[in-house]
Amino acid sequence: MKKTKIVAGIMATFMAATFLVAGCGKSAEPTTKAPAQSRIDEIKKNGKLVLATGNYRPFEYHDEKTNKLVGYDIDLTEAIAKKIGVPVEVKEMQFTSLIPTLQNGQADIVIAAMYITDQRKEVVDFANPYMDTGMVLVVNGDNNEIKSVKDLDGKVVGVKTGATSEKVAQDLKAKGANITIKSYKETVDYLMDMENGRLDASINDLLNQLEYNKTHPNVKVVGEPFTKASLGIAVKKGDKELVDLVNSVLKEMKENGEADKLYKKWLMGTKA
Repeated sequence: MKKTKIVAGIMATFMAATFLVAGCGKSAEPTTKAPAQSRIDEIKKNGKLVLATGNYRPFEYHDEKTNKLVGYDIDLTEAIAKKIGVPVEVKEMQFTSLIPTLQNGQADIVIAAMYITDQRKEVVDFANPYMDTGMVLVVNGDNNEIKSVKDLDGKVVGVKTGATSEKVAQDLKAKGANITIKSYKETVDYLMDMENGRLDASINDLLNQLEYNKTHPNVKVVGEPFTKASLGIAVKKGDKELVDLVNSVLKEMKENGEADKLYKKWLMGTKA
């Protein structure tokens, strides 16, 4: 009889312990995790879109009267921020600091007339190109003889030493173009020499040339670009949600004519 009571007591204790363990197991079940905050929601929560940019007229520069940073890239950033529903905070810096600032999370986006290159694509992600550029042939406004590379036979062409313009001219010569290449330290020097009749033509970056033309209307671009490069908007590597949003804004601006208006305003110096 005593033995039976002892066994029953042991069994009761075992069952109680089992119940407690089972109960504890239930309460220890992991709770469902809240979904990760989206990148756009994060920007909204911060209350601003942080832009890292440089100083390169006409894309971003200080207005002479107000000292306010203005330009094509600034207007473009405003359009992106408007889509998100937040204001823009601008961080102006040296060009070489732009990508590191993006990588360490101190900026959401970089828009600074930045060329899309394979090297840069290894460390940041780019939205679709928002503008194309390239090396072009430039002549004086009253020069109707030179309309393309085919008309450069026996001509003197100005370029910048060590720059892409010099490489383009050397490539033309290597392919049989009968030209004399004259290299200068600065772009403005050979453009001025051309205007003064010391050169027949020049080779320069299209966007840089359009800016020069605003204050030197007696020169013009002729023919098609020799090379092609694209300007892109950079975000942190893996920030696909922001890339998609930027692409949607670029698409809308192209379709509704806003992109063309900005180009005319900032690159051509004319009203839309």
